Amino acid sequence: MFWKFDLNATSHVDKLLDKQDVTLQELMDEDDLLQECKAQNRKLVDFLCQQSCMEELVGLITHEPPLDMDEKIRFKYPNTACELLTSDVPQINDKLGGDEGLLDILYSFLDQEPPLNPLLASFFSKTMGSLIARKTEQVISFLRKKVTFIDLVLKHIDTSAMMDLLLRLFSCVEPAELRQEVLSWLKESKVIQRLVELISPSQDEDRQSNASQTLCDIIRLSRDQTNQLQEAAGPDLLLTVLESQECVEQLLKNMFDGERTESCLVNGTQVLLALLEPRRAG
Repeated sequence: MFWKFDLNATSHVDKLLDKQDVTLQELMDEDDLLQECKAQNRKLVDFLCQQSCMEELVGLITHEPPLDMDEKIRFKYPNTACELLTSDVPQINDKLGGDEGLLDILYSFLDQEPPLNPLLASFFSKTMGSLIARKTEQVISFLRKKVTFIDLVLKHIDTSAMMDLLLRLFSCVEPAELRQEVLSWLKESKVIQRLVELISPSQDEDRQSNASQTLCDIIRLSRDQTNQLQEAAGPDLLLTVLESQECVEQLLKNMFDGERTESCLVNGTQVLLALLEPRRAG
């Protein structure tokens, strides 16, 4: 039996792109869109990199979908938009990471009152985290110019995606010189002291728990990084702050002075235990 197989078969995405008035939403309804994007279909990537399409994609992951939509598909387009923006296609990375207007739209997601929508927050964090890893210099430069960035991330730390984003700054920045610049910036912003302040009876449990987990992860990531770099690395600026007597005393005061709550005691103890973990040999 002979099978007919057309090597020149045109994908349905290509056929749609041949239409003069094709919309982004029409393309996003196609099951093979992500596959075609990751395969770097030239016609598709050129379409997606148009300014209007990029603005629409970023808008989808930063704005709440209409409440009157069917719940099954309400977040379908934001999810697809996030997958397209983080598909590691060089042209998309370059367009998003190199356009401050698009980065401003993305950043605007943080500038709202808590609580954040957790699903949209995960899309935002994944997209920003991808940019930090792939367009590091441009995105770090952009974030450092945003004087409210650290304030807003900590304001929304009760959302786990914000904790993940903060940790990206510790784990995904290369080369070593740029990482040291980022650590200096975070140290000047007193991010460690502010996370310690959040482990307090006056804060709700989610904020305390995520602040504690972030500090524990910073301790372990910083020590692992120091072990890997060995002598070539200078002292880890944030770990030095975390291990300081002043910082530990503040944490103990939060735990034991005044009102004592189970949440504060448990989360504070987790940080102390992380600090007391023996350093692993490099």
